[in-house]
Amino acid sequence: MKLNKYLWSFFILFIIGGCENLEETYSNYTGDGTIRYLGKCKDLSVSPGWQRLIVKWTNHVDPVIDKIKVSWTLDGVTRDSLLEKGTTECNIHNLKNGTYKVSVQSVDKDGNCSLPVLDYKRPYTLEHENVISFTRLFDKYFWIKDHLVLFFGEWQKNIETASLNYYSGGKLKEQKLDSVFITNNKYYLIPDKIDTGTKVVINRSGRLAGCSDLIIFTPYELTRENKTYTPDFKQLLKEKYGQSEITETFTNSITELEIDYDMDSFEDIMNLPNLKTLILGKNRYLNPEELSQYEDASQVSNLASSIFALNRVYEILDTKIQCYNKHYIPEGELSYIEYLANPKIPDNLNYLNSANWSYSCSNDEYGEGIKALFDENSTEGWQPTRHRTALTYEITVDMQAPQTINGVQVTQQVITSNYKKCIAQKIQIKTSIDLKNWQDATYVIENRLGNTSGETTIINFPTPQSARYLKFTVSDLAYNSFYYTVSLGKIKIFKK
Repeated sequence: MKLNKYLWSFFILFIIGGCENLEETYSNYTGDGTIRYLGKCKDLSVSPGWQRLIVKWTNHVDPVIDKIKVSWTLDGVTRDSLLEKGTTECNIHNLKNGTYKVSVQSVDKDGNCSLPVLDYKRPYTLEHENVISFTRLFDKYFWIKDHLVLFFGEWQKNIETASLNYYSGGKLKEQKLDSVFITNNKYYLIPDKIDTGTKVVINRSGRLAGCSDLIIFTPYELTRENKTYTPDFKQLLKEKYGQSEITETFTNSITELEIDYDMDSFEDIMNLPNLKTLILGKNRYLNPEELSQYEDASQVSNLASSIFALNRVYEILDTKIQCYNKHYIPEGELSYIEYLANPKIPDNLNYLNSANWSYSCSNDEYGEGIKALFDENSTEGWQPTRHRTALTYEITVDMQAPQTINGVQVTQQVITSNYKKCIAQKIQIKTSIDLKNWQDATYVIENRLGNTSGETTIINFPTPQSARYLKFTVSDLAYNSFYYTVSLGKIKIFKK
């Protein structure tokens, strides 16, 4: 029992001694007295506005609080403001683009500050991507001489006001824009002529998500520069003219344009200010025996915008429009279109004699029948047997001596319905003198082919080609879920 009493006494003295040491250690850090921290603010929220930040918080009830300090920092530069005790909200104005660190602290009469509460926010400015990308209300626009056409997009609920402003006859005119107007005028021709040298602008105001301010956006000017084109139209100009960059000088030079294959829209013809003649489907030489099936083989996906464009160039530019067969526009839809019959293959093509030519195919297994492609006396075409793997075929022709040639005529096989989707749709054509150096015969690597049964396509070379060898490349198409094949009827080489 006495032993236990001694042990307990020793234990108590140890604890007391330990506490004294702990207090001494604590004093080394706290100095002469206990540190008293000011009660800090809480529930900080920072919301973005137009070139400002809206800061809100809840104050602490600490009675020694005398002021509230709000600080904001960007790029290492800090600014602050002292506010009266009890303030719970402030606006930080005249901010530039960037993400600010915002701090709110309690301050006593001696200038001591509480621990800060922090948040990070970016105000809305002209450089903000959401401001830059705010709807312009239109998808595309076209200048046709002194007339302006707009293709409006969808009206958005975050638009407050919008108007189209322009000068005509020396007077400023304004067209109010709202959801009803834009819905009813998706393709819109400004009814007045625009005064030369004056601006056309769209004014907009609206709201952005998370922004409490109504934003007055910078007026958007519809300039005459920087025209845009659809991918289909760019490809068309590349194929016909070798034009990769579409310049103002080039578009001004086009007075006649031929369109032959599927297009998304004709809308870009409104970018051709001097277009006098538009010819549709002239170069699709359909098989007369199957004409009734394919008269409308060439299609335009967006018929509404295409008809609108045709109407405008007819009215403003007095463009003459011809259409072969019944391609693109239903017959009778537009009274001013001149509908023409199936075009005839030109009679000025001098076909080269292929009697002594030799041929090879990159896939020897499927080379049988290649010679028939170039034999005028043969009624057969070429179609590899069906197979499980999609292949590409390079057919090389040796004309035995250099020839000057102007183009190639390709005729599709007359085929059964089971094989119609395997008609070759594109063909590559290269020429060579020495079988070593090859060059593309046209402006593009792949040339489009008319893909109806028995149809003929004439591919004119931009310049005469001196060549002994030609290489034709075609690729398989899916026959069904398991097989592939491709077909061609006849290939003729010609000079003029």
